[in-house]
Amino acid sequence: MLNGSENQSLYRDHYELIEDVGTKQAYSYLVGWASSLKHYDCLPSFHGVIRDFRLMHGSDWEFAFIPNQKWLLFYFRKPSLEYIKYSRHEIMSRFPEAKENNAGEFTVKISTLSEAVKLAAYIES
Repeated sequence: MLNGSENQSLYRDHYELIEDVGTKQAYSYLVGWASSLKHYDCLPSFHGVIRDFRLMHGSDWEFAFIPNQKWLLFYFRKPSLEYIKYSRHEIMSRFPEAKENNAGEFTVKISTLSEAVKLAAYIES
């Protein structure tokens, strides 16, 4: 379910930050897909000065992505990593380009619609 109606302009602001056409398509897809998820609330926000889009499962901030000019940086955040489905092995086998950050979270760069669809399908599986 989409939230953040008090910050509706953030949806557009995040979108306009992106310069690459494929990344704009990926952003639009992921926002639309996230809004259809039954057990998640999603909203555009800020983490400090960094723009992000959050997927919340109850009070757990499980996933997020940061819009950049040429890609979206998608995060598998700590709460999601408690599920076997999102083990290090599973994430790395599906997204070999994924990186593990210092917090033990995983990031994946998304720059095309097909990459966004692949990511969404994994999360929904």
